[in-house]
Amino acid sequence: MFKKSMYFYLALLASVLIMVGNDPATAKDSTTTSTGSNGDPELEEIAYEAFIYAYPLLEQVKTVNGMMGYMGLEPNKVVMSTRLPRENIGQPIVAPNLTSMTGGMYIDISHGPVTIEIPEVNDRYITYQAIDVFTHNFYYMGTRANGGEGGRFVFHNQSQSPTDAAAKHVEVEGDHAIIIVRIDIKDDSEYKRVRAIQDAIRIVDAPQGSRDYPAYSEDKAFSPAFVEYLNALLTDVPESETALFERFARIGVMNVVDLSNAGSAAVQRGIDRAYTDIKAATSDLHVGNGYIATTEIFGTRQFLAGDYLGRAVGAHFGLWGNSREEANYYLTYVEGDGQVVFEKDDLPPLTEIGFWSVTVHDEDVRVQPNDFGSYVLTADRMVFEGDGSLVIRFSSEPEEGSWLYTPGGKMVILIRAYQADPDKIGSYVPPAFEPAHISE
Repeated sequence: MFKKSMYFYLALLASVLIMVGNDPATAKDSTTTSTGSNGDPELEEIAYEAFIYAYPLLEQVKTVNGMMGYMGLEPNKVVMSTRLPRENIGQPIVAPNLTSMTGGMYIDISHGPVTIEIPEVNDRYITYQAIDVFTHNFYYMGTRANGGEGGRFVFHNQSQSPTDAAAKHVEVEGDHAIIIVRIDIKDDSEYKRVRAIQDAIRIVDAPQGSRDYPAYSEDKAFSPAFVEYLNALLTDVPESETALFERFARIGVMNVVDLSNAGSAAVQRGIDRAYTDIKAATSDLHVGNGYIATTEIFGTRQFLAGDYLGRAVGAHFGLWGNSREEANYYLTYVEGDGQVVFEKDDLPPLTEIGFWSVTVHDEDVRVQPNDFGSYVLTADRMVFEGDGSLVIRFSSEPEEGSWLYTPGGKMVILIRAYQADPDKIGSYVPPAFEPAHISE
């Protein structure tokens, strides 16, 4: 499995971006000092629950810090990668997306609403994935979400009243959001067109001020002080989680406590146990036929429905994964030459505008150069049989039909299914890889 979710995020989304701000001084309304029975064994259980809740937010802080340092990101500015997807071949990037150019923005609404303007795009796939402080995918724009229509979208919180009547109003939980942009590109000849689309994505109205974003420290994130990140990030307690946060207050969430040594030790035990369980659950994402999938661990608050462990597993596996109606990922670790045989009914279940691709990676989930330029197989380049079935072959020498190069040895096959049928994709399992000595 993948140990660093920031890198896997760069992989699956092959993107770069984002965002946000907060000020601990205004992140909470009350500070109640508590020095109660810190030796209470219940503190360990509270810390266990609170860390599972907080872990995705901590991973987001880590990733945002990394992107700000690497990309020079700042609030309410659009950042686009001008690299062609093929330029990621041979680079130390995990699971690079070889069919999209990417970018994004960090939206900070702490001082007022922010309005973005996007162009109409109807000649290719484009998606704008909006992620809130809780790591929920709370809003989408683009091909699937609004037919690729252009326009203005004003992001605001529940206490703000946007005045732009012509814009689509989008409410955000918290005071910041990340928007990840992915634009399909088939080959180098489309570069100017995609760059024109990128240049047309703009922030047209934003306040002057922004809030400081917390710096990430792994030591702090995995200690009783992890609560300080929640206190810095969150401005309000979600109404549906009031009782939960009242419980979390016992260890310092939106509260001030003075933990004794015994209390701190209990909280640390809870943190350690929670992280162990997150890692264990992450290793249990197998859906069958040797595949790992992520169809149930990314989405809106409503979709996740209080599954905080699932949300944490998503963050540990790869932060900022798409909701299943937008994109789904299936990975399998295999070895040597072989094939995957899709009967007609084994193909990924897609909507009318859906599409899919298959990529081969080395055992570190990277793409290495080869003499044949064979890296990714998209649906428009697959050769289907008369009955609608498909055989994808993996070998070191070119073959007729649907073929991808592999130098032999251990490798990872990654299937991406975009705009799948949301009623069917949750139970979908791709057919197994058949090693050559079995399939021959």
